[in-house]
Amino acid sequence: MDKFEACLRLKEAFRHDVARALLNSMLDNNRTRVEPVFTKREGLRYPYVEQATGLKPLQAVELLENLYRMGIFKKMLFDKTIFCPDCASPHISVHLNCPNCGSMDTSKLSLIEDMRCGYIDKEERFRQDGKLVCPHCGRTLTRPGIDFRRVGIWYVCNACDSEFDIPIITFTCRTCGRSFSMEEALYEPVYSYELDESVRDVAMTMRTVLNSLTGLLRSRGFEVSSPGFLNGRSGEEHMFDLVATQGSERSLAVDLFVADMPIPERVVATLFAKLYDTAVTDAFLIAMPRIREEGRRLASLYRIRLVEGNSRDEVLRSFRAMAGFS
Repeated sequence: MDKFEACLRLKEAFRHDVARALLNSMLDNNRTRVEPVFTKREGLRYPYVEQATGLKPLQAVELLENLYRMGIFKKMLFDKTIFCPDCASPHISVHLNCPNCGSMDTSKLSLIEDMRCGYIDKEERFRQDGKLVCPHCGRTLTRPGIDFRRVGIWYVCNACDSEFDIPIITFTCRTCGRSFSMEEALYEPVYSYELDESVRDVAMTMRTVLNSLTGLLRSRGFEVSSPGFLNGRSGEEHMFDLVATQGSERSLAVDLFVADMPIPERVVATLFAKLYDTAVTDAFLIAMPRIREEGRRLASLYRIRLVEGNSRDEVLRSFRAMAGFS
């Protein structure tokens, strides 16, 4: 994803309070990934998201999925697990059942081979006073892979005494009590969510610039909101990257765009449409590093103050001069 596309997606995400709270928390803590946790009562949860946003477990998952669909996050396979086909709980008991009578009262046994004499039998036949001793030759076996090796697994049913090598696997949901087979089980992926690298780079750039502008404007007596929301005459609510007011005399709005290449002129028209519907007295468009020539002409036509620069310091200097703060 290029930086301009990342910038547009980030702006859309920031329209929503919970998305903004999560992303700001991740940026504050230099965190790039959110991972799931399994808990006994609630099952699959993303506690970091819940703590950052105040959302409930299912709402936190929905937020992560929405941000994934918006391109803010990438999905990374974290685990695959069995879920109940009725209630979707991951709290599952696994049973190894006897194929003869169906009982879950089975025991798993190991088959051991004495690598010198070649005798093979159940591990319990080798056990003597806490040691492994070959029942055939009487030799004590101490070194796995040299004296002995495990050559297989065997099961015995404690209900009907049947012996078998492949049990029938069934499950019981500890949440709703449903018993189900392997065929009925939901075997689903569980994901961690990683902040897209381009989105993160753009977010850090925008954050640095907007924080500097906020500090500057507050030092000049402005009340600042970033992002800022203004109601238009049409009844629509418009979002700007920054809105600053100084009493009822002066209002100032800033939109900031970051890109690898010159920024397309359509952002000027979008900003003008918002300004036309509101009562903002001063409008600034910040283009990092610069805007296309047609965009520069449109900004002049619409009386939008254009600020260009490769770095925060360049942008801040230009903004100071244009805003009359030099």
